[in-house]
Amino acid sequence: MQNQTNEESNVDIDSSHNSIDESKESKFKPGQLLKLIRVRFPGNSKSFPFLVGKRVFMYGQKVVAMSDRGMDIGYINSLPYEIEFQESMLPLRPISKLATDEDLEKQKENKARETEAEIICIRLIDKHELNMNLTHVEIIQFGKKAVFYFNAPARVDFRGLVKDLVSELKMRIELRQISVRDRAAALGGVGACGLQTCCSSFLKQYGTVSIKMAKNQNLALIPSKINGVCGQLKCCIRYEDEVYTEKRKKLPEEQSIIKVKNGDIGKVTKLHIMYEEFEMITDRGVIKKYFINMFDPKLKTPEGYVFPERFKHVTNETSKTIGKEENSIYFEDEEYLEEDEESNDIEIEILPIEKTINKSAKGHEKLEDGDVQIKNRSKKNKPGNKKNFHKHKGQKLRRNNSNNRNKKNKPDSK
Repeated sequence: MQNQTNEESNVDIDSSHNSIDESKESKFKPGQLLKLIRVRFPGNSKSFPFLVGKRVFMYGQKVVAMSDRGMDIGYINSLPYEIEFQESMLPLRPISKLATDEDLEKQKENKARETEAEIICIRLIDKHELNMNLTHVEIIQFGKKAVFYFNAPARVDFRGLVKDLVSELKMRIELRQISVRDRAAALGGVGACGLQTCCSSFLKQYGTVSIKMAKNQNLALIPSKINGVCGQLKCCIRYEDEVYTEKRKKLPEEQSIIKVKNGDIGKVTKLHIMYEEFEMITDRGVIKKYFINMFDPKLKTPEGYVFPERFKHVTNETSKTIGKEENSIYFEDEEYLEEDEESNDIEIEILPIEKTINKSAKGHEKLEDGDVQIKNRSKKNKPGNKKNFHKHKGQKLRRNNSNNRNKKNKPDSK
């Protein structure tokens, strides 16, 4: 009965407070620009907007504000932003004040009390033999109320538990059943990426993630790989799903029999979605890799065509991609040639494969078959410029460095 009267009084206080706020905020007109800032409270999986007014707040600054659970200490979780007013945003409240040293000391004291309350609650759960798992405890309203969060597979009758908690803790008690995602967002953690979990940092609401999205991205369906710290599918799988969906539309379907522009006919065996490439085994038993520009959905196989079921020999030729530009230059190393755009005094000379150079006469290394040397001739040796040689047409390359040659020619100091 005591708990019920307390809950009824809470409802009356909150409703009266909301009515006052709504009457005050009725002066806002639809479409009016309001300056807001978001505040996140410890243990809460969501942040809440508050009016900024003429005051200046810094990101991460601790403040005292009215949350959905009462007056509590939170921290600024966003930069100030402007948004058009809508009635669905009500009630909007201002931040009460900046958290003082006394407020922070009380919060530290409440942390110690939360640990004691958690131990008592676990003991009483075992006493009443309830099928529930206590996640964490919060003492809010400056030590006047304790909120117990728990997970349970079904509804739990915890009336006896509440009575025992009230008699031992001598304060107002509230029990809330939450999901595993809410628990992870409230407690926080570090994800597989090494950063703070999205649900506990910036997400306003959880993304609806399905196993279909993981299959769409060709992810390995291993629970330890695609599940987050909460044990559910990672929310970040949804971020890239749109890109994968758009790229898939341009590629052929897996296990489909198609005809490409160079005349090959075969069955698609694998897709490299991000590279916009696909692998196909032709009707001659050769596995090849094609670029996206080789696929044309208008090309059809001949009427009555039947793809072979078996091959005596299968050859893998996926080392090169058919359809990519053959004259494109790829960087061999991470370093790249840094030159000012205005300076046009860089001359690149490509020596033919068939030509060899006498080292003593020209001062260059002797080129072997299949090697191409790109020589950098710069009229101005600017500081900071880095010499680098590019791989041309997928061929091998040697660096032209006179210092390294001199070192090789010198006898060992030993």
